[in-house]
Formats: sequence, C-alpha cells, structure tokens
Amino acid sequence: MARLRLWGHYKLDEQPTPIRRPAYIPIKTGSRCTVIAHNDENEVPSQQSVIQPEVSAEALGGKAIACSNKHYGTPQNLLQASLGKDMGDGWETARHPERPASWKRNTASGLVESDLMDWCILQLAQVAEDGIDRILLDTKHFRGNYPESVQVEGCFHDANAILEEEQQVEWFPLISRCRMAADAEHVYHRSMDQIENSRRKVSHVRVSIYPDGGLSRVRIYASPTSAALAS
Repeated sequence: MARLRLWGHYKLDEQPTPIRRPAYIPIKTGSRCTVIAHNDENEVPSQQSVIQPEVSAEALGGKAIACSNKHYGTPQNLLQASLGKDMGDGWETARHPERPASWKRNTASGLVESDLMDWCILQLAQVAEDGIDRILLDTKHFRGNYPESVQVEGCFHDANAILEEEQQVEWFPLISRCRMAADAEHVYHRSMDQIENSRRKVSHVRVSIYPDGGLSRVRIYASPTSAALAS
C-alpha cells in the first residue's frame, strides 16, 4: 500500500487526539552506527574503497547456507558486490502470521516488544582470523518493509558440520539487536566500539531480522592482515 486518503468533517469543540510516536522509529547516525541514506547527494560507503577485505563477498566464495524463510528473495543475494537493483534483488521474508494488530515499543530499549524474527546463516569466503573490523547492513529499496531491527552474530565452526543437528554451535554477538532505517546503509566499525567480540575468529555469521521484512546487502569486512582462506 502506498497511500491512504480519508475525507470527513471534524468538530471544532473537540480536543484533538495527541499524536503518538510510531513503534517503528528509524535509527539515525549515532553511537550505534553510521547511517547513510541512498539518494543522489550521497556516495554510500559500500561504493567507496576501503583497505579491509570484504570476506563475505560472493565473488570470493561467500555463500548463504541456511535461512528460516526466503519467500520473496534468497539470502545469497545479500553477498553481491553491486547495489541492489530492486527489492527482489535482496532477501525478503514473508510476514509472520503471528504479527499483532499493533506493536508495543519498549521505552527503555526503543525496540518493538516482539520475539518474532527470521534468520539466515552466511559462510564467509575467508575466515576472519583476527575478528571483524567492519559490518555494513543495507536496506536499499526497502522503505515500507525494512526490518524494525537486526541482530548479527558470529561463530567459528567447521563449515561441513555447522548445519548438523547434533553440533553445538557457539554463536556470539557482533551487533546486538539494533534499529534500522529505510533505504540506507548502516555501518558499524570496530575502531568505534560498535562491534562486540570484534577480535574473535569468525567463519560464519547469522543475521536475524525482527520481526520480518527485507535487507538488500550484508557486507562483512576483516582486518587487512587477518583474513585466511576458508577450508
């Protein structure tokens, strides 16, 4: 839905209803991350040269190996080098059938009070031996259906066994659940203490979106001297 227009009459003797802040409040640049909107005035960070290798890149061998839902787009799209050409060029999940009619927002965290989420697991093309230096989450083209928030976790595990049910995978937080903005790139830097466990070795990342919605790209960067070819 793009527009909803209603016409009617109001009574001058009635007090107007106070405007409530929406549950979805887009994040802006701050202590959590840098937010750069996609528009004609900005050169987005993903298109700028950096010294850190993008160890998640599909061109190097990065791949999506599992997900909870891929109703509108496969998570393999997240690893492409190009900017997303439309929403179908990213990863978008179906709406959860348990979605409530209205959302409640936690006043302390600023996040929607819901455990509904979808996830995908990405195998890095190269193991980040010295941890993760930079993470970029892109919601390009996702304006009305971007996730309210995203969580990113990492692990170091045997690629051939990570999906086996009996395996105990130790996932640790890289980015705790953080609000998103529409049609923008969100950049997290180790140097700014925006990435947790940033020195731990990482072979895979798990990206969780709350409660559902879509992402265009996920880019994981390691230290320039710490990337080793994954087995």
